[in-house]
Amino acid sequence: MRVYVGAAVLVVVIVGGAWLGFALTYSRSPAGGDAFTRSATCVRNDRSLAADRTGAARFEATGLKTLGIRWSGVRAVALFADSPGPVTRAEARIVSTLRRQGVSAAEIDTRLLREDTVGLFYLDGSPSEAAQIAIGRCVYLIRFNRIASFFGLYVSPHARRPFLPGARRDDPPAA
Repeated sequence: MRVYVGAAVLVVVIVGGAWLGFALTYSRSPAGGDAFTRSATCVRNDRSLAADRTGAARFEATGLKTLGIRWSGVRAVALFADSPGPVTRAEARIVSTLRRQGVSAAEIDTRLLREDTVGLFYLDGSPSEAAQIAIGRCVYLIRFNRIASFFGLYVSPHARRPFLPGARRDDPPAA
C-alpha cells in the first residue's frame, strides 16, 4: 500500500513540477497579441487604409472594441470581443436595423461577416471584392490554443485574417 501512495505522490510531484515549469516558461503574452491591437496597428501602418472613429463610435458597447476602417470611400467597422456574446448582440442589433430598413437577407450576408469573437460590418452597402481585400487584410482573428489555456499555459496564438474573399478558415495571412 505504501508503495502505491509513494508512487502516486511521485507522479503528482513530477506532473505538477512539469506544469509549473511550462507555465512559468510560456505564460508571458507578447505585446500586441490580441486581435484588436494587431488590427489597429495594421490599419495605422497601411497607407491605403484610414481609421474611421465616427463610424466605430456608433457601435461601442460594453465588452466590445470597435475599429472603424475606410478605404476609397468604403467604410467598415470591425467588432472585437474576448467572448462571442458582445459581438453576437451587436450583430443582432445591426441585422434588426437593416431588416427594418428593408435590406434583403442576401445583402445583409454580404455586409455583415462574422467569425467567433470578431465581426466585420460594411456601413455603406455591399463592398466590391477590391474593398473586401483591402479592408479584410487588416482584420485579424486570433486563435488561442484553448487546451493549453485551460492548463494555464500560453502558447503563441495563430493569427489570421478571416475576411478575405475566397479565403478558407485556415488560410495563412496574405503577405
